[in-house]
Order: sequence, then structure tokens, then C-alpha cells
Amino acid sequence: MPTRISKERFDTFLFGLRGSGQTENWTDVAHWETHDGQALAALFYVENDKIDAFMGALFLRDEHNRFCAFPPLVPFRTKRAGEQSILEKLTDIEAQTEPLPVPDSDLPAGIDLFTVEHDAPLNPIFLNLRDSQHSSAAREIIRETAKWFVDRDGNFARDFQTTGTSARFWELYLFRVFRDLDFDIDFSVASPDFALSKGNMKLFVEATTANPADQAFVDLMAGPAPPPEDFWRFIENDMALIFGSPLYTKQMKAYWEKAPVKGHPFAIAVADFHAPGSMTWSHTALSIYLYGVSVMRKTGEDGQEMAAPKPLEEHRRGDKVIPAGFFNQPGTEHISAVIFSNAGTKAKFTRMGTLAGFGDPDMAVRRMGIQSNPMPGALEGLPFDINIEAPDYEERWPDELEIYHNPNAVIPWPDESVLPDVTHFKKHDGELIWRGAPFRVLTSRTLVERRPPFSNADEEIR
Repeated sequence: MPTRISKERFDTFLFGLRGSGQTENWTDVAHWETHDGQALAALFYVENDKIDAFMGALFLRDEHNRFCAFPPLVPFRTKRAGEQSILEKLTDIEAQTEPLPVPDSDLPAGIDLFTVEHDAPLNPIFLNLRDSQHSSAAREIIRETAKWFVDRDGNFARDFQTTGTSARFWELYLFRVFRDLDFDIDFSVASPDFALSKGNMKLFVEATTANPADQAFVDLMAGPAPPPEDFWRFIENDMALIFGSPLYTKQMKAYWEKAPVKGHPFAIAVADFHAPGSMTWSHTALSIYLYGVSVMRKTGEDGQEMAAPKPLEEHRRGDKVIPAGFFNQPGTEHISAVIFSNAGTKAKFTRMGTLAGFGDPDMAVRRMGIQSNPMPGALEGLPFDINIEAPDYEERWPDELEIYHNPNAVIPWPDESVLPDVTHFKKHDGELIWRGAPFRVLTSRTLVERRPPFSNADEEIR
């Protein structure tokens, strides 16, 4: 019997077909999946200057095992008629003994991230993802995501499995985020990593990561690295150099001088993987380095302590000194923005996979952390702890994405009117201001645990 599924699950299978606002006037009504997972269907409400109707769509797997539309689209006058017709069609498909038709698709093949075709040592993070039952939700949604991702250099799968696991996680995350923001991605562009388009707008993004100095494998059994004891000295100095190194390396490549980037906004997307779990506490350091402004405690007129800007002139780490304010340095005016997220990790894929109905149903997933405090001058964030399967829990791929706009950019990055679903940082009158969701997650941990036995549940229900 066909099963009604959530929009989150439906989008997981079909996000690769979306982009460029082609379905901006289409409202999702309902989605279904056959019991064997070989067919999907959806009912949309379409309203524009040419049509006002319910539209049914059928999706079958193509030669690369991705779902693609199997035409034609079928209009219906009412929601009820559409739902009844779709259920009948899917029931007929489930009863078929012959192989289903294979939709035509001119899209390039994706990649298989879990088949190992080399003898190089495997990263413990990859092994945990591939083999652990606790990682089943992340594993399944990553497998679906990778079906739409084009490997342009031929090394993506090997890197993901060996020495570049974190960096490749970051690219997969950005790919899913940009798709969720309704951008087309042109994989025919070899460099930079993402050539984005929406309508007549073109944007370019190069991805990079802050990595351990020795590039050693992360010891998962050791757990996350704790914040340093001299936290604010480390954030204002050491982290500036940790972020500065990959940003400077990408700056030196001068992507903006070459086609197709020339004349369009260009951004560097950076994530912190310099120590296990460091992205959970290094978040504040990036804005300090980019704008050259930290924070300090200040007593207000009412006697209450509050946050106040603290301008910096330099960053020191041992004998190495660099000037504060990356955006103020010569050459950075060609970098329209720096993009950041602390969510380009397995934890994000675990949560989104669970929300999409993947993974072991015996596993419970909780998210706990700190979210921003919307009170002006607040020094501390607000803690939270929630079961992500709770009815009121919502999460989207771009939720943690942050865009730091360069105030000196020759070609500015689009603002929140074009990208309304992420957090934007801008410097205004010497003060750093941000716009986005009032309760954005600053840092979080995702806990996956086996559910305890539900004793006497049947008896209680009866």
C-alpha cells in the first residue's frame, strides 16, 4: 500500500531537480512513496498567470537510481480528485510484476561514497559513518545527497574516505544548502567549487577548511576537544591565524580575475575542523578576525553588564603577528563575503536524515546547545535541549549558514532581500550588526542513543 510521506523525505529524494525558482509558484500539498521505494508521487497546487489547478506528478528511478519526473504532469480540479487518482496509480505500480519504465535524464551521474576502491587507510570518521548503527540516518541521507553531486576531479570519494573527510563533508553540506536556497549549480565549471545561479544572478563560492596542523586523523574515541583555558585570548589571537591561513591561501588564487567569476560576486566558504569538535566553541572568532572587532564587558547606565565592541589592531600567536581585520587588508576587496557554518558535519546529516524518516527507528536523537539571545547587549546565549522528533521541532539545511559581508567589497554580496533564510553580518558605523532568525543556533551537540525498551506498551494500549 502506498504510504504518505513528509515533505522533508520527499525533498531528500528530489532536491537535485530544483533550482532557479522554477517551482516558486508551486505549493506542496501531499507526497507518497510505494512500499518498495521505487516510485514517488506528489500533488501540488499551481497558481500563476496561466494555470490555477492541482497538479499530480509521478517520479521513477533513472539509470543512476535517482528519482526523476515521469511525464506527463496531470491536472486536477480538486485536491480530493488528485489524491484519489495518485493513490490508484501508485497501487497499480505496486501490483506490477514487470520492471518499471526508466525516465530519461540528461543529468550527469552522481557518486558512490561508500564503495571503497583503493588500499589507502580509511578515516575513523568514515568508518563510523559507514558501519555504525548510530550513523544510519546520516549514512542514508548522505547516500541520497551524493547521487546528485558531480565529482569533477575524480578524487571526491577517495578523499571522503581517507584524509579529506571533513573537507568533503563541508562541500556536501554546502551543496545541499545551496540547493535548498533554490540555486542552480553548474558542475561544468571546474573552479571555484560552486558556480551558483538564480534567474539572471550569478554567484561563485570557493570552499575551504581550517585543519589540524599535522593533518592527523581525528580520534573519535577521544571526544570533542574542550575550549582552551585562556578562551578569549585564544579566540582573539590563535583562532585568527587558524582562520587566516586558509582564507589567505584562497585569496592568493585570485579567482575574481578569471572567467567565469570575473564581474560577479565571489565568496569564500570556510569551516573550522582544526580540532575535534572545535566548531562548537570557535564560532565567535571568525567575525573578530574578519572585522577586527572583538567584544568586552561594559557596565551600562542601569548598572547591568552588557557586551560592547572592542577594536583590535593585531593578532598574536607565539612569534607570529598578523594585522586585525581581514576585510581591511589589500586585495580582500575582491572577496564579496565570507560564508561560515558550524553545521557541516555528520551531526547535521544525522538530524536531517532522521527528520526525513531515515535511520534506525530504535535510535533516539536529541539536540542540545546554545541559541542566540535577542536581547540587546546580551552576554550569554540561551540553552536548549530538545528531541528532534518532537512535533514542534523544525530545522532546515540553511539554518546555521552565516554570511559575513565585506564592507569594502568592489562587488557586494547579495543581502537578505535575495537570501532571506540565512544570517547576514554587516559592519555599520563601526559596529557589527546581524540580521536573521531571532533564535539562531550558536552551537549544539547531537546525541544519538538507543531507545529504552517500552515495557507493557501493548497491554497499555489495549
